Amino acid sequence: MRLLTAGAALTVFGLTAGCARAPSVADNPVFVTLSAGQGVVALPRQVVWPAGEQMTYITTDPEGRLVLATSSRENQVYAFEARNGRLLARIPVGQTPKGVKIDHAGRWAAVANEGDGTLSLIDLPTLTVMNTIQVGQTPHNSVFSPDDSLLYVTLQGDSSVAVVSLARRTVIDRLPAGRAPHNVDISPDGRRLYVSNIGSQDLTVLDLPTRRIIRRIPLAPPHYGVDATPDGRYVLVTGIAGQVVTVVDARKLEVVKQIPVGIGPHGVRSSRDGQTAYVALVPQNRVAVIDLTTLTIARYLEPGSGPFWIAIPGNP
Repeated sequence: MRLLTAGAALTVFGLTAGCARAPSVADNPVFVTLSAGQGVVALPRQVVWPAGEQMTYITTDPEGRLVLATSSRENQVYAFEARNGRLLARIPVGQTPKGVKIDHAGRWAAVANEGDGTLSLIDLPTLTVMNTIQVGQTPHNSVFSPDDSLLYVTLQGDSSVAVVSLARRTVIDRLPAGRAPHNVDISPDGRRLYVSNIGSQDLTVLDLPTRRIIRRIPLAPPHYGVDATPDGRYVLVTGIAGQVVTVVDARKLEVVKQIPVGIGPHGVRSSRDGQTAYVALVPQNRVAVIDLTTLTIARYLEPGSGPFWIAIPGNP
């Protein structure tokens, strides 16, 4: 990875810093932000990387070489080398950054800044913000289209999803959602958008070719995480005020099960092969591991204090 020091906009740390202290993580790692622990943890080895205050969202590139995580209090994104946890940069972004997402090509990262209604677009080869795009009121999270040409951004303030053109660097459309759309994911074929809404307490399913909502699925109490499994089989939705993960059949758009996982489920991500899901239980300081072949709890992991969001290579 090429790093350029671009003045005050970027703080880059020495290439040897931390190498002796941070062991390599296992193959197929799971990365988790620790909102109360001021860090990022790499599972299953429980390697904790010190980070900033109020760490919230996290993402990784498709190969699992780079990890980005937002500090919502510091208005920065922390960039780590995934192999050994070496801190590469602290990248200043907008006010109160929340969702961060790396595209499928590993070229760009998008950061939703709730406090100033913007999206920061980070160039990954240089780890610098190249564009700041006005998107609307209270953006929370985003997801790239499969071809990386579009970015869908939830706007909690006006109950819609902004569509950003990566080529034009501007909002080109707005799509309907429920009240206060929070988190979002997309089907592997790019035809459906799944939006969890904290105001209307439901999951809206958008048919992207027609720009229409085709299903509203009631949910447990919010706030919500949402994950479309990479195999296209399920959509998983958490509710931090409850104790279950809602499993939606992605073909039938019907709830097939609510899995009791424990108090405060929020971040949820499934493995690349769609066999396993990981759920962050924020107040319990645990991560539930779900066997998606049986829709049952396989085990629990203990990552540290306040696990909030999860990223997995191949499903960031």
